[in-house]
Amino acid sequence: MTGKYSDAGKGFSQLGRKFGRYICGKAFMLHHDSEYKENDANYEVCMPVRGGNSTENIEVRELSGGQCISLIHLGPYDQIGRSYNKIIEFARQQEHQITRPTREVYLKGPGMIFKGNPKKYVTELQILIANPQKTLGAKPRQ
Repeated sequence: MTGKYSDAGKGFSQLGRKFGRYICGKAFMLHHDSEYKENDANYEVCMPVRGGNSTENIEVRELSGGQCISLIHLGPYDQIGRSYNKIIEFARQQEHQITRPTREVYLKGPGMIFKGNPKKYVTELQILIANPQKTLGAKPRQ
């Protein structure tokens, strides 16, 4: 998708309608930009699925893994920038090379029916790193 992050809900709804019974995990987003963009962000809305086929508008594929730095953000999405600043600064201090896309896994957020309390949203930020051998004292996540 290209556009505003606020449009992501439409993409998640489309995935839910197409793959509902095959969804097997938390919704997440891939961010392809190296900085925040207000109106022309480049991102993908994603759901882990047990099966299914690509369509004209939806691609089913396996994402590559790797070592990452992660940080849990508690609070509204419009305040997630502070958490990104912290995780990126940590990566720089450790001299890690960040690879794109970065990932946001929505552990607790708005439901399909009820919005919930944004102060209680829980989002895991994941930044894949290209040079894990430089990890100093950090333990790989299992």
